[in-house]
Parts: sequence; structure tokens; C-alpha cells
Amino acid sequence: MRKTLLIVSMSVLASSAFALTAFDDASNYGGGWSTGDNSGSGFGTWDLTDNNNNGTDVFAGYLIGNSTEGAGDLNTGTNQSFYIYANPVAAFASAKRDFNSALVLNDQFTFNFGVQNDNGNKGFTIRNDGDQEVFGFNVGSGASVNGMFTNNPVAATYDFGGGDALLQAVITIIDDSVGSSQLSYSISRISSAGTQGVLFSGTVSGITGLIDNFTFYNSGTDEGENAANNLYFNSLSVASVPEPGTYALIAGTLALLCVAKRRRG
Repeated sequence: MRKTLLIVSMSVLASSAFALTAFDDASNYGGGWSTGDNSGSGFGTWDLTDNNNNGTDVFAGYLIGNSTEGAGDLNTGTNQSFYIYANPVAAFASAKRDFNSALVLNDQFTFNFGVQNDNGNKGFTIRNDGDQEVFGFNVGSGASVNGMFTNNPVAATYDFGGGDALLQAVITIIDDSVGSSQLSYSISRISSAGTQGVLFSGTVSGITGLIDNFTFYNSGTDEGENAANNLYFNSLSVASVPEPGTYALIAGTLALLCVAKRRRG
């Protein structure tokens, strides 16, 4: 019984330190994805109205499908990933979603995304409650963070690396002071081919308003149906990540629990 109590105590400490406050993935949507859909937890409804599809000579929209047809394996469920297409050059489509609660200190927003061809423009933006972009990442004739919004726009070469193209973005709130909040960002290659590890990282400061929504977008890709021109993304989550001092507190508490167990044993 004592051993069981110790394990349970450790589990409670670990889970409280990394509290998942929002999560969603494409497997929650079956075979379709529409404006007003809201699966998972901790996010608002999807707004998929910002596109200029006419079904004749401009094609833009939103689907659930197998990401390995055009990028890396982001799939959940039965080969399911979100994706956005937009072709030819005049086409655009953007998917917007709110967080149920604006991000606060130590909140960490994480998702996976895949881009194969870099024609057109595709990527994501992080936005405030005035619907202004505070951070953006774009793939178009290369890949880059939006230099207007970063303190240290380190340029990296993203060598798309064949069909396994797969990235992970991690956005963390490091200061939520009113009128001058800050975030850190890290965009990493997590698939097997191409340049590995962190490709882009840095901070954004002086953010006004609350960070409460995000968009994924695709525009102006080459004419024709080519899955490698799509933007794929999946596995969205928000977690509260402890500060360094909290890690020390957890480690100390676990050590005390172990000492107490030995004495009782």
C-alpha cells in the first residue's frame, strides 16, 4: 500500500505540473471539416469562411485527409489530418480559431504541420484580441518567420527533404504583462529526412492585447491538384508549462517522498 501511495503522489505532481488545457486533432472530425465545427476541448469553433473559391477557375478550401499524400505523417486516427488547398495564383483560404481563454504566462501552444512544395504562400499566424498578427511563419520561395514581429529573426534553410516534410511549432507565453507581453517560438523538423532539430527560434516582445486566436492559411499555389502544394496540420494542444523553480520544487518533493518511504520501509 505504501508503494502504491508513493506512485500515486508522483503521478499527481507530474500531471499538475503539465496541465493540458486545450487539445484537438483531425480524427475528431471524421471525413469532413466545416465552419462552426468544434471538436476537442479548450478551443472555439472553426471559421472557414475566408476563401475565394468559385469552383470554376479558383479552387480553395478545407478538407480532412491523409497527410502522407503530400507531406510527412501528421495523421491521427485512420490517416486523418487537417489540410488547406488553394490554387492557382489568385486563390486563398484561411482557417481561423479562437482559444477559449486567452493565453497567459507559461501557456504553451503546440501543433504539427507539414509543407512539401514552397510555391505560393502557406503557414500560420498567432493573433491578439484585436485580430492583429503578433507572430507569423510562412513558406513561400523558402521559409521564414515574420521579421516585423521577432526580436531575433534567425534565418534557416528548410530543405523540404522529400515526402516526409514534417515540422512542429511551439509557442510559449513568457510574459503576460498588460501592454508588453512576450512569447517565445520554436519551429523544429521532427521527421527523419532533411535538416534536423530547431530551424527557427526566438522571442517576440511588446505585444499589445491578449493572444486569443490563430490562423492557418494557403494561397496562390501552382495550378492543378497536387497534394504536395497543400498545408497540412494536426495535433493542436495548449498546456501550462511550469517555470524552472517549479521543476526544482517537484524534484525536492519527490526526494522527500522517497526518503519518507525508505524510513517507513
